[in-house]
Amino acid sequence: MGVLLLAMVSPVPAQQVFKCVDDGAVAYQSMPCMGVTEKSWEVAAEPAASPVVAATPTRDAAVDGSGNRRTRRREPASVRRPPPDACEKAKAGRDAAYRKAGLKRGFKLSSHWDNRVHDACW
Repeated sequence: MGVLLLAMVSPVPAQQVFKCVDDGAVAYQSMPCMGVTEKSWEVAAEPAASPVVAATPTRDAAVDGSGNRRTRRREPASVRRPPPDACEKAKAGRDAAYRKAGLKRGFKLSSHWDNRVHDACW
C-alpha cells in the first residue's frame, strides 16, 4: 500500500547520463554510447523555476523624479560636459601621436592618449 502511495505522488522526471569513451576521448551524453560506456547514472531533473518579474517604475515616475527618495537616481548638481570639438581634437592628437610613434608605441603612450580621448569625449 505504501509503495502504491509513493507511485501516485507526481514523480520528478529523471534523465540518464552516460560517460562514453572512444579512443581515449571522454564524452558525457544523454543517449547510450556507440562505443564503450564507462559509467551511467540517473539524474533527477530540477523543477522549473517560476519567472520573477521585477517591479519597475513607470516612465512618468522616472521622468518627473517621483518615487522612492532612497532609490531615485541622483543627478550631480553640475555636470561638466566638454565641448563637442574637444573630442575631435583629442582624437586627432591621439592619431598624430600614434602615427609619429609607429608600430613600436608603448603602453604608456597609448594609455595617456586613450585617457585624454576618454576625458574629452565622455
